[in-house]
Amino acid sequence: MTDSLASTLRARMVSRYVELRGKLERIVGSRDDAADAMQETWLRLAAMGDAGTVHNADAYLLRMAANIATDGYRRDSVLLVRGEIDALVHLVDEAGDPERIASARSDVQALSQVLARMPTRRREILVAARVEGLLNSEIALRFEVSLSTVEKELRAALEYCKKHLPDVDAVQRGHFAGPRHN
Repeated sequence: MTDSLASTLRARMVSRYVELRGKLERIVGSRDDAADAMQETWLRLAAMGDAGTVHNADAYLLRMAANIATDGYRRDSVLLVRGEIDALVHLVDEAGDPERIASARSDVQALSQVLARMPTRRREILVAARVEGLLNSEIALRFEVSLSTVEKELRAALEYCKKHLPDVDAVQRGHFAGPRHN
């Protein structure tokens, strides 16, 4: 790019900055990203070599800034945000070692045996709540029982599990609950 063309484009950018940034903001969806791209455009104009002619300075500047913003978005979307980095640094390895895997399998087998000894409706209500994640009201509709019956059956099922699985820490702490709908 010749010095006169670079100077012309930079002068045009200064005189139309607010309008160009506003258009770019609508393209990229962020005022900060648009401002950053405009700043980078300014720097690149100063560093560019010879280029041909520019017929529409505004369109040229806007396209250049949009490309810069797109490149920045692509670059940043690969990187983690600051909070994710902190979370990963402090992440506990949940992948079990052989001892933990064997212990978990043993716990699951013991739980299966306890569930098999439970009355059918109680077991099905517990599974609906803790495995399927249904709300008590949804369980009541499914089994055509009252809400208080569901609550009583759940309490009884949990107490039964605690009583018959004393060596399973998750059961004793009550952490064997699955996700429940909100």
